[in-house]
Amino acid sequence: MLKYYHTPKRLADGSPWSGLHVRPAPSIVTRGRAARLRVRADAAAAASTAGKAPGKVVCIGEALFDLIADQKGVPREKVRSWKPYAGGAPCNVAVACSRLGLDVAFVTALGADKQGDELLDVCRERGVNVDGVQRLAGHPTRDVYVTRDKDGDREFAGFGLPGVGSEYADAHIDPERLPLDTITHGSVVVTGTLGLSYPTTALALRKAVKSARAVGATVLVDVNWRPVFWEDAAAAKHVIMEYLQSADVIKLSDADLEALMGISLALALINPGAVAERFPNARGVLITAGQEGASYSFRSPTKAEHSGVVPAFDVGVTDTTGAGDAFTAGFIFKMLQAGGLDAISANPRLLKEAVVFASAAGASTCTRAGAIESQPTLELVEDLYATSHKWYNFW
Repeated sequence: MLKYYHTPKRLADGSPWSGLHVRPAPSIVTRGRAARLRVRADAAAAASTAGKAPGKVVCIGEALFDLIADQKGVPREKVRSWKPYAGGAPCNVAVACSRLGLDVAFVTALGADKQGDELLDVCRERGVNVDGVQRLAGHPTRDVYVTRDKDGDREFAGFGLPGVGSEYADAHIDPERLPLDTITHGSVVVTGTLGLSYPTTALALRKAVKSARAVGATVLVDVNWRPVFWEDAAAAKHVIMEYLQSADVIKLSDADLEALMGISLALALINPGAVAERFPNARGVLITAGQEGASYSFRSPTKAEHSGVVPAFDVGVTDTTGAGDAFTAGFIFKMLQAGGLDAISANPRLLKEAVVFASAAGASTCTRAGAIESQPTLELVEDLYATSHKWYNFW
C-alpha cells in the first residue's frame, strides 16, 4: 500500500533545488543472440520509411520532478538527502516510446521556470515533440517527494506545495490550446487519470479523448491511482471509472485494482477476464503486479477473447519508479508493430509477445534510478526480451 505525507518545498536536507540528476544506464547481459536478431529483423520490417515504427503516439498529462530519497528503507523524516529525477507518468510513457523508436508528441502545461525548462530539454534530447506544451507564468512545475523501501518500491511522500497540488501548472492545461491537429493524427493517444482531479485539465483530457476517438485513434488510459491528488477519494473513484468507459485499452496496477474496483490481484492473475468484464466498452485490459508478473484480457474484432498471464523478469531492482510506464510503452510499440489494436487483439501469439515485451521493458527500467532517466533503449529491451524463449516457444 502506498503511503502519503506532506513535505516542505525545499529538499529534506535543507538545500535548494539542485537541478536534474542523471545516472548512466548500465548494460544488461545479452543472451539468446539468435532470438534477439529475429526480434530486430521483425522491428526493421515493420518500420516506416522514415526509420520509425509505424504510427504516432500522443501522450497527454503531467510532467514533474520526482525527488527520490537517496536512503532506502527509512521514513520521510529520516531521509538525509534527495535527488530530482524527471518524471510524471504520461511524460515517462512519451520518453519510453521514443526510446523504443516511435514517433511521439507530448502535451502538458509547465511553469515558466527552471524546472520546466529542464523537463523540456530532457524530452527534446530523447526525441519527443514538445510543440504542444503550454508554459504558464503563474504556476510552478510540479515536484513530488518519493521515499523507497528496502526493495526499491516507491512510497509517494506528497508535494512540495501544500494541499492536492492545484497550484501546479499541469493542473491548468488549457483545452482551448490543445494541438488538436497533432492529437487527431495520432495512432495512439495516451492519458492518465491524475489530471481529472483538476477541472481545467479534466476538460482538456476529455476533449483530447473525444477528438481521438472521433478519428478512430486507439485511446489508452493508465489509471495510476494516487489518492494524494484528490480531496475526496470516493468521488474520485466514480470520476475515474466513468472516464475509463471511453478507453480502448486500460492499464491497471495491482494497487489500482484493489483501490478502485475491490478486485484482488489473485483473481486478476487467475482470471483477467473478470477485470475486462467491468469495462464493456474497452477492447482490452493490461494488469501489472511487479514481481508477481502481468496479466491481460482482450476482445478481438470478432468478439473472441484472448487472455493470459506472464511471469516477471528476474532483474536486480534499484528503483521501480517508471516501470509501469515502460511496460505501457513496450506494449504500444508491439501493438503498432503488429498493425494496431485490431491486428494484435485478433492474434493471441502476437498479443502474448507484446505483453512479454512490455514486461521486459518494465523490468529493464527497474535496474536504474529515476523515471525518465531509467527508460531503456530498444536494444536493452530486446536483450532482456530475448531471454523469454526459456518460457515461451515464440520462435
